Amino acid sequence: MSKPLPTIAMISSERFPHHNTNTQQVIKNLNGLHQIGMDVELIIPGNIQSFFNPKYDQAKAIAEYYNVSKDLKIKVLKTVPTSGLKLEKFFHSFFATLYATFSNRYDLIYSRNKFAVLLAFFLGKKIMFETYRRLGDESPRLMKWAGRKSRSNKFIGMVLHSNVAAESMLRAGFSKEKLLVLHNGVDNSDMLPILSKMEARQKLNLDVNAKYVVYTGNMQKNKCIESLVDIAAHLPDLTFLLVGGKPEDIARLTAYCEAKNVKNVLLVERLPINEVSPYLYAADALIIPPVSAPMEKFGRTVLPFKLFPYLAAGRPIIAPNLADIRELIQHGKSGLLVNPDDAAQNAEAIRALFSDERMQEKLAANAAETSRSLTWEARAEKFRNWVLGIRNWKPQFPIPNS
Repeated sequence: MSKPLPTIAMISSERFPHHNTNTQQVIKNLNGLHQIGMDVELIIPGNIQSFFNPKYDQAKAIAEYYNVSKDLKIKVLKTVPTSGLKLEKFFHSFFATLYATFSNRYDLIYSRNKFAVLLAFFLGKKIMFETYRRLGDESPRLMKWAGRKSRSNKFIGMVLHSNVAAESMLRAGFSKEKLLVLHNGVDNSDMLPILSKMEARQKLNLDVNAKYVVYTGNMQKNKCIESLVDIAAHLPDLTFLLVGGKPEDIARLTAYCEAKNVKNVLLVERLPINEVSPYLYAADALIIPPVSAPMEKFGRTVLPFKLFPYLAAGRPIIAPNLADIRELIQHGKSGLLVNPDDAAQNAEAIRALFSDERMQEKLAANAAETSRSLTWEARAEKFRNWVLGIRNWKPQFPIPNS
């Protein structure tokens, strides 16, 4: 006998398609759920093109930009177009929640948007919230109130991207049974074609004999990319290749390099998703800025999204020795964990790594092995099994028992 699955409205007020990492997480999560047969529809705000260009297909643009299935169910609500003013953050959350609540098409509303899930809860809809943030520590009073409300059977549960985030919710009073830790994943299609180090460097016109430490991702100030320049200053024989900055980020970091007289840093502007992997394959080592501020001070980075393609690339990873990183990387086995906020020690550890080929091979192989279980489909399977274990739903999209 089959178990029924809920029909799910996933609400996001983000701009799609867009380079922000959280938009990529939403779409890759949706695609993973779609691939395993869950009935999920993403409800998003229309962008400027969808309002004024009748030939523009926003869902098609999303599929192409994020390299995902063209069959994803995406509902575009044209209330307030997305823009730098971010008016859609409120208006879309409000109207999308009303639409999902009163259309009688969905059993469950699932969102990373706090306002949407709160409104749905007060309207009597079953809800599920997802976050990467340590909200129990960032907003303790609000989360203690939410923890009490979470005892309602309308609150199905909360998906957290790390144990670190889940522990903050436990401290706020949420019951363990309503918290599900799901690490993010890698879309292996984004890693194609698989390239050797030599092939990747030839493709990118990089020096085949140089030693490269590569970073890919956002370069805004709260990512503390200046710390990589500080480390590079201690390692003039290595080249630090930093990929993913906006023009203003590139200008800021170029000025910082000049002020520090650091000449072994190469800066590359932001690239489409499918153009990033050659830089990962070209690396001798991949690095996450070994600083504490992105998590401890700004709270905007917990278990960085870039870690998953890093692992899949099969290269040694250098990362800060922090609680979130330790969930996926074991020091000396699947990566090199270094002291946060200590450029001199970081440089010495990297120098030692580059002098030990056997260690490099070990870390690279174990990183690739770790990645094999961290796919979006595997994540979606855990989500489905957890939802099925919590509640019986009215039969709408039955699947066989597994």
